[in-house]
Amino acid sequence: MYARVIQVAMKPEGIEEAIAYFRDSVGPALKELDGFKNSRFLTNPDTNKGLMVTLWESEAHRQGAETNGFLSDVLKGMAGYFAGPPTIDYYEVNVQVA
Repeated sequence: MYARVIQVAMKPEGIEEAIAYFRDSVGPALKELDGFKNSRFLTNPDTNKGLMVTLWESEAHRQGAETNGFLSDVLKGMAGYFAGPPTIDYYEVNVQVA
């Protein structure tokens, strides 16, 4: 399994709207993508930081969600909630405990 982790500074006044946007728009759209396994949107209101974590069945599936424009569209849709540019990192998931 493979993960994409997006870290971003959030505008404090936009955190609640960003949460709603992710829940109502991004989440349902992710479920339609091949190889999508899971997602989380984490926020810290004390530091105004956000993390968007998505898990993918394979690296090819993760890459597909980028080359088809999906990730770009999400970042554009959420840009108004960001206080700066996001940082994107990639990981291989070695252990998962449910």
